[in-house]
Amino acid sequence: MSTLDYLHFLADAPRVDAFRRAIAARVSPGQLVLDLGTGIGTYAMFAARAGARVLAVEADPVIAVARELAADNGLGERIEFLHGRTDRLEPPERADFLIFEDFSPFLFHPETARILGDVRERWLKPDAGSIPRAIRVMLAPVHCPRTYSGIVPWAADEAYGLNMGRFSHRLLNEMHGACWDEDVLLAEPLEVARIDPLALETFHVDARVSWRMEAESELHGLGLWIDLELADGVIFSNGPRGRSSGWDQMLFPVTEPLCVEAGETVEARVSTLGRSPREPEWWSWRVRAGGEEQEMNTFRSVPLSPARLRQARLDSRPSLTARGRIRRTALELMDGARTLEEIARRLRERFPNELRSDGAAYRAVARELEAEEGGSDAQQTRKLAEASART
Repeated sequence: MSTLDYLHFLADAPRVDAFRRAIAARVSPGQLVLDLGTGIGTYAMFAARAGARVLAVEADPVIAVARELAADNGLGERIEFLHGRTDRLEPPERADFLIFEDFSPFLFHPETARILGDVRERWLKPDAGSIPRAIRVMLAPVHCPRTYSGIVPWAADEAYGLNMGRFSHRLLNEMHGACWDEDVLLAEPLEVARIDPLALETFHVDARVSWRMEAESELHGLGLWIDLELADGVIFSNGPRGRSSGWDQMLFPVTEPLCVEAGETVEARVSTLGRSPREPEWWSWRVRAGGEEQEMNTFRSVPLSPARLRQARLDSRPSLTARGRIRRTALELMDGARTLEEIARRLRERFPNELRSDGAAYRAVARELEAEEGGSDAQQTRKLAEASART
């Protein structure tokens, strides 16, 4: 991420101020707080000002800026900055409290579940608290012609004289981000799931809901967002407000807009699917109105060829591609004795047809560094190495 990305987050005053007030209300002097994904350290510094000691974890190189800011604010001695991913670091001690806000707009992401599961098991005390302490998943039927036309901007599935029906079908079986005003809502939003970030056994949603339409309109799908319960009386919502919070809302589109009458009931079912309730991979949604039912799911949006399906069979016999052989060799050469320049040179010698320049060889090594270190330090290393190679 760039510094401009962090500026965007810092400038979101309602979001930052809500977390500031929650930290002031719930973090106590002497507690050990884990700020997971600290970024430039804003929430870590709030916690330190509340009297806590803080473990601030960040995989991005921006952690260097966070250290400097903490020192500038006289809080450097209260915050221990740890560079890396929590699942690749050993916690120095277990924390009393977790601050975490790196959620996807639709919340139920397998990576989020894995990160929070590892943090709960290895980084936190059994009775630890968290901000947010609960997350409410909200759903409502929406009328959003501009968003919908952006998904399928051509009429009758034909673009430039070509039949694009199959492509449109995939697009309409996918979730789409949006930033709406409240006027898109056709009925009051309903809570379809309530999640405790530290109790992830039920990190999924399977809800059946219905709404009675107050006026005649055209329904384009279901809108989903999350409300974060941070402290007593402190809630931050990324619901439709006409402003971007960094999360925004998600549209589950219908394949054909539905005309609904005043007084008519719209029924919906929204579910996450995956290998287990804690690893949601796919979404499915059904909408019924006016006697018509439409069913969509995100698996249909994935391009799958017969060859790719054959590779997924348990009795298939995979072999390394050329890129795989380069990756294996790069890892073998990264033995702690060879320099970056030596590794890149050896790769070029062994794979002259695939790596036709020093830059290509450095990028191959940088990909493995990035995979190991989990940040963009590797990209910076690669750029510096390429610059050194040219001088």
